Amino acid sequence: RRGTDVAKEASDMVIADDNFAAIFSAVEEGRVVFDNIRKVIFFLIPTGVAAIGSIIGSILMGVPIPYTPSQLLWINLVTNGLQVLALTFEPGEKDVLRRPPRDPREGIMSRVLVERTILVGLLISAGVVYNFMSELRAGDSLDRARTVAVTTMVFFQFFQAWNSRSETESVLRLSPFSNPFLLYGLIASILAQLASIYFLPFQWVLRTEPLSLAEWSKIAAMSLTVIALVEIDKWARKKKD
Repeated sequence: RRGTDVAKEASDMVIADDNFAAIFSAVEEGRVVFDNIRKVIFFLIPTGVAAIGSIIGSILMGVPIPYTPSQLLWINLVTNGLQVLALTFEPGEKDVLRRPPRDPREGIMSRVLVERTILVGLLISAGVVYNFMSELRAGDSLDRARTVAVTTMVFFQFFQAWNSRSETESVLRLSPFSNPFLLYGLIASILAQLASIYFLPFQWVLRTEPLSLAEWSKIAAMSLTVIALVEIDKWARKKKD
């Protein structure tokens, strides 16, 4: 702020407030914003890859596509939208200011996130197709099998949203109340998904059928594997470091 006009003209950036406390807060806020952008991307890309992968996988296997267009739109608009907005309000992590400076050549997606994105995308794709095909093999209707597939994808996304809260910290150590927007968003998404299955007008529009307790158990068990996968990956990388 008190620099010469020559220095200001030669600079790429001029600090309007050179108070060290203000600089400290600006660096912290910048790191939190950058982290949250990465968290949103790590939530969106694997789930998007999984949706495409499950469709391609089912085509290659010669079985019907696991979602109708309206169901895919439901997944993207209702469940994705609430969770993406909530992740932008994720508070800064405890070590945000203790980290070394980031390599300026590193993009939004770090190598860790790229590798983890591939793992998560493949797992969700395989989990959705597996549940879908197991329903078809059991002799259930196509609408019922698609209901299971859509609900499996939705619950995978619920747990992937929790995975996205930290790149290094275990999700089991993060308080669900530290980001109430995400907590309330997940509750709203769950209620919306239940309505799509058990509310008659939504059943007609989305072509869904009510699910049994055994099917809910299978969906929960399958979708929880994404938590286990990312937790193992975080633990392995910490041990390696």
